[in-house]
Amino acid sequence: CSDGPHPDQIDAKIDKAMIQCNEAENLCKTYEHIVQRLKEERISFDKQLAALERTMQSKQRDNDELLLLSGDSNHARDGAQQNLIKAKCSFQDSKACRTREIREKEQQIKIR
Repeated sequence: CSDGPHPDQIDAKIDKAMIQCNEAENLCKTYEHIVQRLKEERISFDKQLAALERTMQSKQRDNDELLLLSGDSNHARDGAQQNLIKAKCSFQDSKACRTREIREKEQQIKIR
């Protein structure tokens, strides 16, 4: 019976092949699990990215609206400042006029 490999050698080779097969199956399962997790994360990432893009668009619209409001408020402020300057000038003119009138009346009283 020395023509072929000894049965113990064959059993050892079979055991070794089985161990390698089990390791390969475990690696395959591990990689499948990793691939599945990556797919799930990709879906989640895509949803998060879409939500962030919607938020960014909303914030951009808010910013555009605030810029318009800022322009309107600056225009209103400038108009109010001009009105205040006109009112101050008018007040000063009225005051000066009244002061002149009072002096004129005082002079008229002194003359009498």
